[in-house]
Amino acid sequence: MVDKTIEIFKEITQIPRESGNEEEIADYICEFAKKRKLEYKKDKWNNVLIKKKTCNKPPIILQAHIDMVCEKLPEKKFDFEKDSIEIIEENGYLRANGTTLGADNGIGVAQILTILDSNLPCNVEAVFTVSEETSMIGAINFDTTELKGKQLLNLDGFEENTIIIESACFYDIVLKSKYRLKEENTESEYLISIEGLPGGHSGFEIDKNRGNSCIELAKILEQIGEYRLNNFVAGTKFNVIPSNGFAIFCTEQPLEEISKICREAEQKLELQYPNVQIKVKKQNTIRKILNEKESKHFIRTILEFPHGVLYQNEKNEVTTSINLAVVDLQNNEIKVGMRSSKKQEEKQCINIIERYCEKQTLQFNILGTQPGFESNQNSKIIQNLLNSQPTKLFIKPVEMKSMHITVEVGFFQKKIPDLEIAIISPTITGAHTIQECVEIASIERTTEWIYKFLEL
Repeated sequence: MVDKTIEIFKEITQIPRESGNEEEIADYICEFAKKRKLEYKKDKWNNVLIKKKTCNKPPIILQAHIDMVCEKLPEKKFDFEKDSIEIIEENGYLRANGTTLGADNGIGVAQILTILDSNLPCNVEAVFTVSEETSMIGAINFDTTELKGKQLLNLDGFEENTIIIESACFYDIVLKSKYRLKEENTESEYLISIEGLPGGHSGFEIDKNRGNSCIELAKILEQIGEYRLNNFVAGTKFNVIPSNGFAIFCTEQPLEEISKICREAEQKLELQYPNVQIKVKKQNTIRKILNEKESKHFIRTILEFPHGVLYQNEKNEVTTSINLAVVDLQNNEIKVGMRSSKKQEEKQCINIIERYCEKQTLQFNILGTQPGFESNQNSKIIQNLLNSQPTKLFIKPVEMKSMHITVEVGFFQKKIPDLEIAIISPTITGAHTIQECVEIASIERTTEWIYKFLEL
């Protein structure tokens, strides 16, 4: 089984499949089905559905996404639109040579295709979606009326011998302010920049104390005490903890005093974040600025933001969090990423942000939402997974976990009433980075688990 899965995975890695560029891999999957005389359908988004019915059991939906994150070493010459990924087998793992491997979620795709190519008596509805790593447009637009199954097994996890039973919803929230730059600069102007905080994924790493450049930069300005802001910019995306930023401001404070404050702030942060750098330089351009009262109100707004973990469950897993993701003074914009896997906490979290906005006179806007999912531990899909786990292969009992990231199966649960969902996978580490690798033995163990699950 593992040889077949890896053989198919290697074929997949020869096909460019960055998010938004999935037509070729979708055609490969359709041709795979056609050669085996399986019913298949591709929609206009390049989602693919394949059906295989060789027994009279109720259908099981198997689901994976066909796109991948494309990262490479800066010095490596590689074109993700046309080049094939070079796979290296080393110390029991598969990795790529200087690029992301695409095991997320190519291994899941290969495992499903292995089952479709097998003689296993089953009734499978195989769903392959696009752009999971970006817009989730595939899951959003997939026509679920084509599906008859009431159990969905997703293969887009990262840890073997684990069943993911819930994930978080995600809100893209924009807070708008009404600051207006009015006064002309008549004092010395400075630029302070902060770089090198770890940053990271606002789901996986929101509880890892990785700092926030918006907040750390605001702390420095608060210490300076007297300032009038021209600009304050930090962060990049809703789902990324900000690691860099800069502020431009006017003050009568001497450069020596500001440099001392920055140096002390850097030394303090270096104890936790060795790569952090805080720099200050004097500038001479004339700019419009905020008055001191508005400048201090803006910084207070940043420092009072409820960034971080709000709620955890009894296992100390994060269930609800808020990420202060982007601050842009001149565009009067604060971008916030909010996650929650509990409906009641989700409502409470929205209320917390709305009350914050009222206090700070900010306009609250929800730009978009992505649903999470929840599965009852006593549901049939969970019980069948527990009963089919190959104990001779997995030394420890299976663990059930909540995952504080947003996955596309939430869209399926939203569209299909009473849909039961679970997520399993082999061990994949370093996903979305050039260190990405997958453990070969765990591919075999997880594939056997899927087989036994389908045999029930």
